[in-house]
Amino acid sequence: MTATTLDHRPFEAIPTWVGTRLRPAVEGAADELLCELLGRTDGPPGDAPPRPGSPHAERLRDGIVAGLAHFCDLLENPGTGWGRVASFYRAAGRQLARDGRDPIESHQTLRRSALAAWRGITSLADELDLDHDTLLRVVEAQFSYLDAVSAVVAEGYRAECGDAARDERLRRARLLALLLADPVGDQATIETLAAQARWPLPSTVAAVAVAPRPGQVGRDDTTGTFRPPLPVPDELLADQGMPEPSLLLPDPEAPGRAALLDPLTQDWIVAVGPTVPLPRARESLRWARDTLVLARRGAFPVDRPVRSADHLPSLVVFRAGELIDDAATTRLAPLSGLAPAQRDRLTETLQALLEHNFNAAQASRRLRVHPQTVRYRLRQLEDLFGDDLRDPRRCLEMELILHARYATSDNTPAAVEHAVP
Repeated sequence: MTATTLDHRPFEAIPTWVGTRLRPAVEGAADELLCELLGRTDGPPGDAPPRPGSPHAERLRDGIVAGLAHFCDLLENPGTGWGRVASFYRAAGRQLARDGRDPIESHQTLRRSALAAWRGITSLADELDLDHDTLLRVVEAQFSYLDAVSAVVAEGYRAECGDAARDERLRRARLLALLLADPVGDQATIETLAAQARWPLPSTVAAVAVAPRPGQVGRDDTTGTFRPPLPVPDELLADQGMPEPSLLLPDPEAPGRAALLDPLTQDWIVAVGPTVPLPRARESLRWARDTLVLARRGAFPVDRPVRSADHLPSLVVFRAGELIDDAATTRLAPLSGLAPAQRDRLTETLQALLEHNFNAAQASRRLRVHPQTVRYRLRQLEDLFGDDLRDPRRCLEMELILHARYATSDNTPAAVEHAVP
């Protein structure tokens, strides 16, 4: 960023002794202007006079004195004084940001300093033998001074806000890591970090896992990867330093909490884990990540946040993936010797029949084929599976296996091809 410079020309055109003669009048001019401000009863909204003796009044006087003194510095040393003045006001801008005050406060003080300086100079005009041209140069110098100082204050304010925002993001990322650690981080450290990160510790949370929607890309300067922007509300705890960030939603059952996630769904698939006590946030994240995996495979609609609590059967089966694979090898073995097209048709029909208690009419509506077609396929299945189709326990196992295969693969019968030897 290019440093703000001061136009020295108006100051160089003014005799240096003007600043030297004006300096003794700084304190008196500041007090006179402050008394006038304290006694004022009118004024624009938001610019009410400070109370006498208040911290605001003291800051205002100090600011007026500093503004006058620095203006005198520049009158005395127009070529070398700006570096010191700029450093002072850049630091003042940072302090405004740290104190949570608006830069407009500094701008108001600067205008008042300029007014006090002008009054001081005009009151001494005859004594200093200042001609009209010199007074005009003083006015020009004041405008140059106000513009440059205001810009430097804004630089400091923006820099501090940027640093503060970065520090808060880092604290929140560290806090999230402690809450999701196994075991959970030290409670005292968590409480301290939560206060520094300005994230009140809730009693319950729901972890959130997100992934970019297909085709949604954008440059992420934090990670160097391509991903869309993630508009995380302040209420959520997040670590955006990861390609697929994790988040914590505090008090998920509170009114309006669920709606906080809606803006994310424009560019992201959002999966929400179950509501759990804060110390169990890691468990909620595991469920959220499993839900995200299934959502990305097309098992669930993703136009809104996908909640794991709404898809428990699919998630339980997904968790039992290895067991399901082993069981599929045995239970679906009769399908293994068929040609792929026939295997797909019979697999789809078997699942529809299992889900509808072998009611051919209902299964046909699901499959969108004639009931007679379903009955024909059922006879083929009976030839393949024999008594297993009359065993309720075997039927339940096959239904779970098929449901798992549809939910965790590509949601098509062809996925079952990999489930049989």
